Amino acid sequence: MSDKTNQADVFEDHAVSAVPKEQQRSFTGMFMVYTGVLVCMAVIWTGGELGRGLALNNMILAILGGSVITAIIGLLTGIIGGYTRTSTYVILRHSFGRYGSMVAGAAVSGISCGIGWFFIQAWLFSEVMETISLELWGSVPYLFQGHISAFWGAILMTLTAIFGFKGLALLSYVTVPLFIVILGGGSVAAITEAGGFSQIAQATPAEPMTIGAAITAIVGSYIAGATISPDIARYAAKPTHGGWAWFWQVLFMQPLLFLAAGLLTLLTPQADVAEAMAHLGIGVGALLIVILGQWTTNDNNLYNGALAFANTIKVKKAVITGILGFVGAILASLTALGVFGADPFMTFLNQLGRFLPPIAGILIADFYILKPYLQGKKDPENRYQFGPGTEYACINWVGILSWIGAGYFSVYLPGIVALNSILLSFIAFIILTYTCEMFNIQYTSGSYVEESTGF
Repeated sequence: MSDKTNQADVFEDHAVSAVPKEQQRSFTGMFMVYTGVLVCMAVIWTGGELGRGLALNNMILAILGGSVITAIIGLLTGIIGGYTRTSTYVILRHSFGRYGSMVAGAAVSGISCGIGWFFIQAWLFSEVMETISLELWGSVPYLFQGHISAFWGAILMTLTAIFGFKGLALLSYVTVPLFIVILGGGSVAAITEAGGFSQIAQATPAEPMTIGAAITAIVGSYIAGATISPDIARYAAKPTHGGWAWFWQVLFMQPLLFLAAGLLTLLTPQADVAEAMAHLGIGVGALLIVILGQWTTNDNNLYNGALAFANTIKVKKAVITGILGFVGAILASLTALGVFGADPFMTFLNQLGRFLPPIAGILIADFYILKPYLQGKKDPENRYQFGPGTEYACINWVGILSWIGAGYFSVYLPGIVALNSILLSFIAFIILTYTCEMFNIQYTSGSYVEESTGF
């Protein structure tokens, strides 16, 4: 990698430049930020689904299997971020080309995270706020009404994202311990109501599912985070610390969260975690989980989306974040009012989400296989160059074809769609690049030289 880590941070939060040494963080800092990302409603609601579908022993097997897969993928991509000190979308300049990285980043992360899932999650936040407040007080206060809470919730989530990595870190240190205490307390209450620990093994799920389906749900709930783990890992003080922080927080914290959430729905008659906590008389705790969980989820959605757009347009990251957050707040509020349905958007975003995991396969193939063994770059510090004057292809057609092809064909194979797409892109990128190199086939177009700003 380039040693030009002191170049001017024109677009803020080192969106298109390497993170300098003085801003790098410890392993503990990485672990806490990643755990803050993990402590989200997607994980909690997926855990609740596991409780409705699996008995305890099968739930544990599924959680461990899904967690190992997600941990390994994020470890491999996170280490790449640690060595390059750059975001996922800047790293893609080498395997996708400069313009290719703009399109891929903006499409799968900028649009899906920064606009799409951000406003959908803010709308879902408002839906749950209404449900819980109705359970607690018998009516919905004005501030908790759907269109109002969707707007202020989205703005709240935008604020920490504007502060960049520092905002994510601060929120994580506050949220993670509180979240674990609340969720843990809810699980203990559920166990007590069910008749004690002896009754857990005898509990029967309400809607049985297979272990394979459960692993698919677990991997699917967090594979996007594993793919773009370099966005956080680039801040690690040592190159491998970000990747290993991801690995251990997924392997240690994710099973605890899934299991705690699963016990709530396994041992109570309620369909989701928030309703189960309200049923157990700890509705205030459920309210806090919704607020904190959605906040830590959605500020990361916005953060990653803004980083993707910062690689695409010459505007400061804070400005991009603010614009995306405000647009998302309006869309969420309009959705809560029923101006338009969310289902078409969610269908579109789920389809678009097929094209995010293949990026992980391409990153891993390029950094760990092609660069050291095809191009002879054994030293991981020197596999990629960044900084003013660095020359990239405008488009790397092998990267583009591997990405689109894997995303498209992944649904036609048995197994986990997200994992299929990663494996397909990994294999395709290696084979196509090797074939082009062997037969001297030109697979890149144009030339782009990096400016002094990192753009």
